[in-house]
Amino acid sequence: MRSLLTLLLTIPSLFAEKTLPLFPDDLANWKMAGPGEFNIQDNIATAKGGMGLWWFSGEQYSNATLSLEFKLDDAAYNSGIFVRFPDPGNDPWVAVKQGYEIQISGRGKDYASTGAIYKLQAPAKNNLRKDGEWNHLEIHTIREFILVVLNGTHVNQFKTEKGRGDKAGYFGIQNHDDNSPVQFRNISVTPLDSKISLQDVLPKGAQNTYQALLNASAKKEEWYDHADFGPAFVQTWGDFYQNTYRSDAALKGILQRPDLNNPELVTLFNTETLQLVTASQSGVALDNTPFKGAHGSQNKILNLDNLFNNALSPAWANAEGAFADTRANRGHGNFEHMDFHGYYRHGRDIILSYSVHGTPVLEKIVATENGLRRILQIDGHEGSYRLRPITAPSEESSTEHPSLTITTGAEGTIWELTNREQALIAIDYQAGGATSLTQNNLPDLAQQTQGGPALSNEIFDVTPQLGKGKAPFLVDQIPLPPTLENSPYKNKVRITDFDFFADGDRAAACTWDGDVWLLSGLKEFQNITWKRFASGLFEPLGLKIVNDIIHLNCRDGIWQVHDLNDDNEADHYQVFNYDVLITNNFHEFSFGLETDSEGNFYFAKAAPVRAGGRNFEKILAHNGTVLKLSPDGKNLSVVGTGLRAPGGIGVGPNGELTTGENEGTWQPCCKINYFTQEQRPAFLGTEPARQGVPTDFHEPLCYLPMTVDNSGGGQVWVPENAKLGLKPHELLHLSYGQSSIYRVLSQEIDNGGIQGGVIKLPIKLSSSAQRATFHPDGSMYVVGMRGWQTNAAQEAGIQRVRYKEGVPLLLPEAMNVSGNKLTLTFDTELDEELATDPESFALKRWKYIRGPQYGSGQFSIDNPDLAAEENALKQESKGHRKHDRVEVTAAELGKDGKTITLTIPSLKPAQQMQIEYDLEDTSGEVLVGTIYSTIHQN
Repeated sequence: MRSLLTLLLTIPSLFAEKTLPLFPDDLANWKMAGPGEFNIQDNIATAKGGMGLWWFSGEQYSNATLSLEFKLDDAAYNSGIFVRFPDPGNDPWVAVKQGYEIQISGRGKDYASTGAIYKLQAPAKNNLRKDGEWNHLEIHTIREFILVVLNGTHVNQFKTEKGRGDKAGYFGIQNHDDNSPVQFRNISVTPLDSKISLQDVLPKGAQNTYQALLNASAKKEEWYDHADFGPAFVQTWGDFYQNTYRSDAALKGILQRPDLNNPELVTLFNTETLQLVTASQSGVALDNTPFKGAHGSQNKILNLDNLFNNALSPAWANAEGAFADTRANRGHGNFEHMDFHGYYRHGRDIILSYSVHGTPVLEKIVATENGLRRILQIDGHEGSYRLRPITAPSEESSTEHPSLTITTGAEGTIWELTNREQALIAIDYQAGGATSLTQNNLPDLAQQTQGGPALSNEIFDVTPQLGKGKAPFLVDQIPLPPTLENSPYKNKVRITDFDFFADGDRAAACTWDGDVWLLSGLKEFQNITWKRFASGLFEPLGLKIVNDIIHLNCRDGIWQVHDLNDDNEADHYQVFNYDVLITNNFHEFSFGLETDSEGNFYFAKAAPVRAGGRNFEKILAHNGTVLKLSPDGKNLSVVGTGLRAPGGIGVGPNGELTTGENEGTWQPCCKINYFTQEQRPAFLGTEPARQGVPTDFHEPLCYLPMTVDNSGGGQVWVPENAKLGLKPHELLHLSYGQSSIYRVLSQEIDNGGIQGGVIKLPIKLSSSAQRATFHPDGSMYVVGMRGWQTNAAQEAGIQRVRYKEGVPLLLPEAMNVSGNKLTLTFDTELDEELATDPESFALKRWKYIRGPQYGSGQFSIDNPDLAAEENALKQESKGHRKHDRVEVTAAELGKDGKTITLTIPSLKPAQQMQIEYDLEDTSGEVLVGTIYSTIHQN
């Protein structure tokens, strides 16, 4: 392992202005925001109380160097330096949300250690801080970058988010708490010229060396560094280009390792531009959310020792012969003249499949003794096609070959292809990016598209664990195949969705890591086998089997996976639809995959939330939407907008669409969205993701407090053949966060609206409740995993839920509101004395404030606090809790013995109604529960 590069950043005098002492010299311009203070004695400022912010109000700085010394006498102390934030007034959280904190901490690790950009990027080294001594800290804000030098060592280099601290702002120091009296002295700032760049500050190549060490040498090896993700691994990838980190090297990119004996040799193919972006001898860093678990970081090609590195552009020229990015959203989406079709797997070899100007092309990348070879098999075509394999400019030259001309010059290396018959050619790359041409003794790539040797031959047998007991629902556990060190693939099996083949004996499950597994033996349910079928897909969070073909909703598009030679392993990874637009945001998940009665597919796409969860990054046309895809995969359209983080979807028997939703910016709490075909496109609340839909906010079926659902999963309608003690066409909502399943008690209201509530089903799961699907035998299967906020007991699981015939659920099965009457119908006859006692019920109600802040407090409806409600639009209000008690004056039991009608004189619309009941049935069984509902109309 190489040691960390030590750099004393030297600012050339050409760019540096006079250094200005800020403390103790300019004490008058220091202000306090929030609680606590800084005690000044002997020219030392000591933090006290908090959490507050001591900030220098004299001037905002863009390009500047802040220099100071700090001391922690105890490793438990905590503080931070904030940069590039706007005027905070008296609110220290402005600096947290709109600027960046360079952490000072004695015990923090990684993202909370000294020198970290707090919660966003760990420092390259953790042990440079000296406790009980004065430490020297330099923070350089240079254009969109923040560089941190601790005790003479360059420990962090961070690129700011667009719109957050990427220009000018103030400097400030945090007083964190009463137990953290961190000391500061000798604070000064050196303004820098607006023309300064990183290249002016760091020695040549230092950025690359630093970043490589940050992501490789400085971090310990993790499970994912040894996992087998298959011969092709689709992700969003960043890399390094001309000494600068490039976050969009391939938004939809295929990583390959063409040499089994050299796993650090990697290539990156951009499936939107059809460009081979780079090849490197230094491997990768898997830093995105499924692996490293962090917000805001992404996977990186560590291309220090690169064979070549291209500027980003389409690989093939358009009809005018130009290599221009003519897409409506520059940098995003498909080109009119290029189509990526997927790839074939032949053993570990990958054959890429695409077309240019309608002409089919197959491509294979192989390792050679001195570098790499790209083999291209191009069908015959009319006219001239231009391919640019290298973008780096070179001296002008021209070489003639059969069917093509190779020229070099200012535009790079360009191949002009004029083949009327199929051509089989190869490009050889060597260190430095040089290319040469090969046309002899090349393999016929079409012969390798018929199916090849299997890679995952292992079959794992497991014995289901059958649920027992007297409860109405029995939960059977299906053990997972081996994981991590016990697995031949050294990976996890974090199941995200599941569906059955037509025979009912087999099923397919996809995982967050990109695998697809086959299960068999589900009819007899005595011995079940697992077999890895596919790998390397981009975070599939939706799976649907149609006509026994597996369809997957991945971040980059909808894929089909096919077994061409009947060996129970995918040989053809085929793009079904690639129109979805994506960014490099960590949070841009794509949830669910369901079909309606006409065969249309539906899925939902999250909005690109900023690191930390507040506000949003660049929003494209598909961000925060519900999407409909035609049965043939050709037409993608938006049918709902305004989502933040839906978690999952559902499609009803009449084309109704549902989604979950997670609390956040413009979403006051979690909820269940519901809209009909006539209400499309529906706007579901997140204003930055409105996508031009002019209609008013479409209120949800039900709001859900965080204690009920802090992270929604999918929804499912109970089918006709279900054997679950529930009626056909009932709606179930899954809570990923609470690992629970809720029965939805819905009521249609005027103008096609709907309202209702949820009651928790007595089902205890070992994993989160992410997706549910019904087996032909009427049982329900539930799958889930741990990837973000959830109380799931296990990292992943798959469970069968069965109903014990004849056992009542002891739950309400319907709810109705009309006038001053609220009616509840239970599935069992009730004890009359308790059912007619108003004291058996306790009701509360409250409302939320939907606005640009993260989430919402709970506000009184009957006694509105207008000042608090107005303030909730300006700053977060989650600590506000004001409920209204609701009086029940009478309770009447219906003739069926199951229906109770409550008289509530003050019944009115309420975003949140909490209905607690304490009853018994006629046999003495206790019925105690809580319904959480929403009333739009009474």
